[in-house]
Amino acid sequence: MTPRSLLQFQKSTTGRFLSAAVRTLDAVAPAAAQRLALDLFLKPRRTPGSMVGHHFRIVGDGPDLAVWDWGDGPTVLLVHGWHGNAAQLSGFVAPLLRAGCYVAAADLPAHGVSGGARTNVRGLADAILRLGHRVGPVHAVIAHSFGATATVLALAQGLGARRAVLIAPPVDLPRYPRGFGAALGLSPRSAEAMLGRLDALLGGREAYDVLRTAAASARTTRLAVLHDPDDREVPFAEGRALAAAWPGAQFIPLPGAGHSRALRDPRIIARAVSLATGPETALALSA
Repeated sequence: MTPRSLLQFQKSTTGRFLSAAVRTLDAVAPAAAQRLALDLFLKPRRTPGSMVGHHFRIVGDGPDLAVWDWGDGPTVLLVHGWHGNAAQLSGFVAPLLRAGCYVAAADLPAHGVSGGARTNVRGLADAILRLGHRVGPVHAVIAHSFGATATVLALAQGLGARRAVLIAPPVDLPRYPRGFGAALGLSPRSAEAMLGRLDALLGGREAYDVLRTAAASARTTRLAVLHDPDDREVPFAEGRALAAAWPGAQFIPLPGAGHSRALRDPRIIARAVSLATGPETALALSA
């Protein structure tokens, strides 16, 4: 949950009720409060979207994934962020088809109309890998927000994309559960303990250290990071840090793009499609 989402949550009736309940529980049974907070953190808000295109499902080795695909040519994956769905990236489909690509977009686990009730960044990465193995080899990925973060992990695990265009990627991942725990009413000690529970679930902090992972992925994938300096959801410094950690990456500031609004901006869409599909020289000179 991003800072702006946290503020909206705190102001909501549900947020105020839950915060009061969690504060009370934390005072008498902190371990139970931590488990409850982590369970809530791992349960994204499900927002089904509408897509027009061939629809199929990927089953086995994880939650069922709802997938839409179009066209023929080099494979480009479209990956949404937390609380999102595949339809949020529908504006990228027609330009990618005009560029001669095959396009596939999935609702990630616990999102849209895919299976699962809870997930995490590694679960998202696993789903991206499953999608890539089904429709690959993958030429490029265009990914947004936490979907972009999960894409970095998927690339390190063998997704094999030649290019990745990441829009507003978070990289300081512990910051988000800490903020969620505090917004929910946990004490600082319990918020840190909740983060420790998440670390254990994911196999240790290093297992989702995005900046540490970046250098390994850079061996096979050319990266471009697009980020609005005034992004209110994911700090601009996080996108810049990822580009700095990824040898040869391009970092492209996009003033006025916003966070989710960027996915509906024709100039952002055109820039991302060009980076994903244009000649290598265009990628190298894109900044």
